[in-house]
Formats: sequence, structure tokens, C-alpha cells
Amino acid sequence: MKYERGFTLLELMVAMSIFAMLAVAGWQVFDGVNRARERAQYQADNLALLQYAYLQLQQDMGQIIPYQIPSIENNNNALTSNPNNQNSNAQANNVQTNNAQTNSVQVSPAEPFMSVSTETISFIRFADPDPRYQSSPTIVRVDYVFADQQLIRRQYLSPQGDSIDDNFEGISLDSVILKDVSDGRMQAYLPEPSSTFPQDNPNTNTNTDTAATAQNPLLPNGVGMSFTYQDVPITWQFALSEP
Repeated sequence: MKYERGFTLLELMVAMSIFAMLAVAGWQVFDGVNRARERAQYQADNLALLQYAYLQLQQDMGQIIPYQIPSIENNNNALTSNPNNQNSNAQANNVQTNNAQTNSVQVSPAEPFMSVSTETISFIRFADPDPRYQSSPTIVRVDYVFADQQLIRRQYLSPQGDSIDDNFEGISLDSVILKDVSDGRMQAYLPEPSSTFPQDNPNTNTNTDTAATAQNPLLPNGVGMSFTYQDVPITWQFALSEP
């Protein structure tokens, strides 16, 4: 007589225990791989945001242009000093020639093309054409501002006036370049680091525009931006060319 034997209860419990341990180990491996993939994607997204911000800054800094309207004052008092003279036209030409030779036409030196403070950088740059409109502004004003733990880019259209500090028409187009930014700080290199540009210099009374420009440069040698993003300190530096 033959007896049919099966698995005992102990064997079933051992087999189920081994299967449970393999399942837990496999889930831990899968969860570790999934977490690593999420961390890699998170770092890739942060790197993409940093690259976009850097490329936007690089493009803006590379298209900085001078934007000042020099004020010209013509001293033509000599033209009206002798209205009854028959040779008034010839005398007017001679007076204009003499005035030109004696620098009677006074052109004020250009103001700096950029303004830098601890939290703001302002400058004028070429405007990118907008395909949605038939005509778009030729130049725009761009501000980079650290505010509310964000790096904000502000763009103003239709510049008015002869200085970078003058008002622009319309409302600025704001775009958040980076979020969760702390310890943001701007600085200018003259070439020494400076928290402000242009600097207040009382000894600026010179007779020539060249000397005035040497003491008050129109652009710094470069600008720097330091901040902390995702607990990582970051410093960007951009070189500028003097026009």
C-alpha cells in the first residue's frame, strides 16, 4: 500500500517566509531605484532652471547698448547782436564758426549706461522682435531684482528721457527667473568689487569728456550676482565691454 505525501505545514511556512523576504527585498530595490530617478529628475529640473536663468542673463548682458541723449546748448547771441547790418548772413556764418572753435556748443558727457545696487541691476538693451506685432520697440529697459526670495526680470517698453533712471511708459513685464533664492546680492567690478554703480565721486569737475569718462566710466568692467539656490551658493560673473 502506497502513502501519498505532501508538504508539511512547517515546509509551507518556511517557503512563504522566504518568498516574503524576497518580495520585501525586491520592493526595497525598486523603491531605491525610483527614488534615485526622482532625485535625478529633480536635480535635472533645477539645473535646467539655472541654465535658463544664466542664458537669459548672458543674452541681456551681451546686448547692452548706450542710451543717452546729449543735451546741446547753442549760444547764438552774436547772431542777433547786429540785426541792421547788411552783411548779417556772412557775420552769422563767421560767428557760428568762431563759436564752434571756442566750444560754444557744449555737449554734456554721457551718463553711465547701467545702474547697480545691492538688489537691482538696470540697463538698456536691444529688444527682441515680437512676431505677434508688425512693429516692436527698438530698445527696452531691463531690471533684475532680488525680491521675495525670487530673481525677477522686469522689462519696460518705450523708454522716455535721457537717463536710465527716467520713467518708462506702461507696466513692466515681470517674469520670475528663479524661485527659492536667498542671500541675493549684486555687485559691480570697477575692477574692484563695488556694491553700487555709478559711484558718487565729488571730484568730477573736469574740462574734457575724456577725463570725465575716465573718472566716471559708462559701464563697469563687469557685474556679479551671488545667491543661494537649493542650499547651494552660486556666483555668476559677466564681463562688459566699454563702449
